[in-house]
Amino acid sequence: MRKRWSVAAALVAGLGMVLAGTACSRLDRASSRLDGIASDQARGLVRDCLWKHGSVYRWVEHETVRCEVERIEHAPGGDRLSREVWVLDTAGGRVRIEQPDADRVIVAGGPGGSLFVGGKRAGDLESRDEAAGEARAVRELAAMPFSLLEPGLEIEYLGSETGPAEARVWDRLLVRYGRGSGASSNDRAVVEIRRETSRVEAVVIRWSELPFLGRRYRVQMDDWRPEGDLLVSHLWRFFPADEAGQAAGPPRWTVRVKRWEWDAAAPPVYSPAKATAPPVYSPGAK
Repeated sequence: MRKRWSVAAALVAGLGMVLAGTACSRLDRASSRLDGIASDQARGLVRDCLWKHGSVYRWVEHETVRCEVERIEHAPGGDRLSREVWVLDTAGGRVRIEQPDADRVIVAGGPGGSLFVGGKRAGDLESRDEAAGEARAVRELAAMPFSLLEPGLEIEYLGSETGPAEARVWDRLLVRYGRGSGASSNDRAVVEIRRETSRVEAVVIRWSELPFLGRRYRVQMDDWRPEGDLLVSHLWRFFPADEAGQAAGPPRWTVRVKRWEWDAAAPPVYSPAKATAPPVYSPGAK
């Protein structure tokens, strides 16, 4: 009996060491990327922002997040509301987006994406590119500001902007997508951080995937609330933006996160014999 307990204790201890090693490895990579930001001012802003949103230590403790979302497309003919379920692998960057109203599922593992409609893979390039753009928005915005520690990013301090009567100040970071990011080197993002709170208030994106290709969008990030020990934005509004990154018209899309769940189980793995579900990742897999 004593031997059994010794073996069980050893197994539990071994598992704990594996899990701790995984978290430490992610933490080491994140810390290395933070330290690798060349600009002292940009590095300090990112560090303060991460702490205000809950700290890298707490972020790396989680492997997945599952979100239930309402998305509104604002169109001239009237608003269209749809429901979505997102699963984001916070360790590997893999994304699954379920859109039951349209019988669509998007699966993306890093750059690019796959789109399934009615259980079958969609082959046309435009639809697949749009699926990749939607997955990228989830991967970068749902994880903001921790997505600033993704590989291949070059972050510079762009200066500050003062509001009316100098009551509020925003510091701005320019994000370039370099080798290893998986994105086009022509893509850009500007992250606006409220100086008084060190909180992200907007991200101005110029991305090369549909549906964002061809123009800038200002993503206003509001309704920051705690989910566990981390602050999460529950409201995103995508505005067409001018050259200065300011809203240049009414919003194109509104996204509301209705439910946020850490470390939820991934959906069932795809079976080739059943064409009714797409393949999904194993959280933490490389």
